Amino acid sequence: MNPGQFILVTLFSMLGATAQGSIGIGYGMVAGAGLVAIDPQFVPGPLLIIGVIISVRHAVVEREHLDRGIWLRAMLGLPVGLFSGLAVLNAMSDRTLGLSVGVAIAVASVALLLGLSVTRNPVLDVVAGGATAFAAVTASLPGPPLVVALSELRPAPMRATTSAFLLVLTLVSFVSLSVTGNFGREEYRLLAFLVPGTILGLVASRYVRPYLEAAWFRPLILCIAGIGGVALVLRNL
Repeated sequence: MNPGQFILVTLFSMLGATAQGSIGIGYGMVAGAGLVAIDPQFVPGPLLIIGVIISVRHAVVEREHLDRGIWLRAMLGLPVGLFSGLAVLNAMSDRTLGLSVGVAIAVASVALLLGLSVTRNPVLDVVAGGATAFAAVTASLPGPPLVVALSELRPAPMRATTSAFLLVLTLVSFVSLSVTGNFGREEYRLLAFLVPGTILGLVASRYVRPYLEAAWFRPLILCIAGIGGVALVLRNL
């Protein structure tokens, strides 16, 4: 990686970390397309694993806002989504997989923005956990399925609940990707390049979070989720 590419990686990772540090999702959606253009091997492993830094912050600092009921039910869906994602990852082409996941995320986000009402219930929490795990290991985009299902939550509970789930998911996914040969020496190298920008973005997000307690929080996270889905489709066309 040359100096120019390293600067771009740092910039993209900083923007992604600022987004996820502020609202609980957004790293892969904001930084993913640019990082993949530099090196496709940023997906799925490095881009997924780097989010653990931010998830630890939210899960620890905002733990009093954690909705344990939602978290536990989402955890029930994690194994199904994880194993399904690993199976599909080894069976489908990257292009077909990216298109499928991207379209699903974009359609769900737009439908909610246009007024589709989704009433949270225990079954939806389980499904959201499975869909999040699936999107994580196949496209490094774990956030959108979870926030689409939990979009009615306020900012602090959203950050704490999604981050606590993503923390477990990231650690399990890391082991799974390593065992199946999808995370090796090159992925570790790329992961190291993401650390400086991620730390800078996490610091920047501290100054963004106070401005999120507003009526536009829900539309904002749905827009970011939708943009992530569209970006995933575009980079696979």
